[in-house]
Amino acid sequence: MKRIITAGAAITIFTMTACSSGPARPRFYPNDYYRQVGTAQADADTAQCMALGDQYAEDPSAWQGAAKTGLGGAAVGAGVGAIGGVITKGKVGRTTAAGAAIGGLVGVASELYKMGEKSPSYERFVEHCLQKKGYEVISWGR
Repeated sequence: MKRIITAGAAITIFTMTACSSGPARPRFYPNDYYRQVGTAQADADTAQCMALGDQYAEDPSAWQGAAKTGLGGAAVGAGVGAIGGVITKGKVGRTTAAGAAIGGLVGVASELYKMGEKSPSYERFVEHCLQKKGYEVISWGR
């Protein structure tokens, strides 16, 4: 049982660490406008366009997807835990509960990681906003 809890904690910590690197940001071609305004102004303009993108181009139902994925993960984890308990002739109730907990954590964590990635429509929105200001976006990265 301690191994299962330790594994669940390790998965959760790994996922939180992976999500903490921040959202992807546009990278610019160093055209005349970019060289003229500099990095600080480009960062400020990017933040403004990304805020507008959050407001107008994102899907508000993303949290519902995380909840559904978490429930699905819990169900799969419970099934795996029950089978593990039967095979090892252990306490089926405990292994089922532990499997459900870990499955739910993994399901929610994976969906939260996906939520950190922005949709193609969001990226197009931000790129268009920046293009109107004079920038040329060449890629997205962290």
